[in-house]
Amino acid sequence: MRFPLRLFAAVFCTLFVLLTAWSLATPIYSVPDEASHTVRATTAARGEIVGDNKYFEAPAYLYIPGAGSCFAGQPTVTPACVGSSNASPGEQKRLITTAYTNSPVYYVVVGLPSLVFSGETAIHAMRIFSGAIVAALLAVLAALVRCWPGARWALLLPVGALTPMVFFLGGAINPNGVELASAGALLVSLLTIARHRPAGWLLWLSSVTAIVSAALVTGGRSLGMLWLLLIAVSVVLAMRGADWRYLVRRASTWVVLALLAVVGAGQLFWFTRPENQVKAQIEPTPGSLFTVAQTVLENTFSYAKQLIGLFGTVDVPAPDGVIAVWFGLLGLLVLLPIVLGRGRERWIALGFSVALVIIPVIVQVALWRQVGDVWQGRYMLAIVLVLAIWGGMALDNAEIGVGSRNTVASLRAAAVVLALGQLAAFAFTLRRYAAGSTSWTAAFFTPTWQPPGGVIPLTLAVLLALTFFVVATYRALPRLLTPVPR
Repeated sequence: MRFPLRLFAAVFCTLFVLLTAWSLATPIYSVPDEASHTVRATTAARGEIVGDNKYFEAPAYLYIPGAGSCFAGQPTVTPACVGSSNASPGEQKRLITTAYTNSPVYYVVVGLPSLVFSGETAIHAMRIFSGAIVAALLAVLAALVRCWPGARWALLLPVGALTPMVFFLGGAINPNGVELASAGALLVSLLTIARHRPAGWLLWLSSVTAIVSAALVTGGRSLGMLWLLLIAVSVVLAMRGADWRYLVRRASTWVVLALLAVVGAGQLFWFTRPENQVKAQIEPTPGSLFTVAQTVLENTFSYAKQLIGLFGTVDVPAPDGVIAVWFGLLGLLVLLPIVLGRGRERWIALGFSVALVIIPVIVQVALWRQVGDVWQGRYMLAIVLVLAIWGGMALDNAEIGVGSRNTVASLRAAAVVLALGQLAAFAFTLRRYAAGSTSWTAAFFTPTWQPPGGVIPLTLAVLLALTFFVVATYRALPRLLTPVPR
């Protein structure tokens, strides 16, 4: 079996262009907590893993007056109000980061470009590098799934899980995007090892991907430890007796397990350090925990809107049409595997569907007294991707749509709708920043704020990438829906 290089290259290049466009089009620090994550990344890359509580000695150029704040929540104000850093080369400044309790793994990696560049160039370079990691992980995911016998929906369904929010966060200095991509890559690599008896390059790629993904999915927020546990448990539940007998006889199995154990133990050590425990408020947040649980449950659809598209510092929502498209898509992503799928994968997909609703309730109730209302929909993006993979496997077991012209036609139409949704989310968000109004003419021809690269070139880049996606999908669907000989 050969490595599916064309698929890998197509997925990586398409995603990288989209992620880079979002990286450049989003004003600096106009991403949730990006200023804190940037301080953490630049200092971690320089060896300052532990600071003075939340204070770190960071490059002074990170302080940019008004960045991410002077226009936040004011739809008519553009980022032109942002000042500039007057820091001299090499100057250090004592800065605060709220991400000091997060694992340093993500930050050490993403902060590397700051060792080469400085100023706003360094910030954009770190964003683009983070996006490259996301694109690479998702491209490896696609390549591994394509090597599975009979894989069709397991390759197609995850495309729908890549909401506009994924590209916004993936192209920013924020562990959320890498967390999603590494969760998906971890699941697929473990399934490849556990159920498909890989050898040669496939064994090496799946093993390395599993270890790297485990480090990255837990390398930011502590919630990543829960994702690691859920993914591991789901893989164990999907394994059959023959899989177990084969694995225990292979030395590579024990090597991978040992390295995964080292990664997990290291991250567990970090998150259980007394210095990294949740810092409770002076006065506990009042209110009935039952009421909190009820409120979170009732906000399920609000959280769904957030994971589809809530950009900026949670003040720039995606257009209603984009929300409607992905609401329908996510509904199908949840229901189709449960209704039409077969095998253990069907029930595992059902379990992750329940997790989408239950985990926010459990986490918010557990943290309510200490920190109050902190939950955001974007935190569940990793589980949406994992659900899509399991759901796709369940549909593959049932051989849904194999050889059906109607299925091919429907999926081609869906690809066009998804591309239009991604384009609309990007263009409307960029218009808000470029013109601060509803004027497309002003945004494209007389913007008061220009992103690096310019409004028109970035929009054209997104349009070209999405056009390539539609054309490539249109041509590939008949082959993808033809089962690989088992």
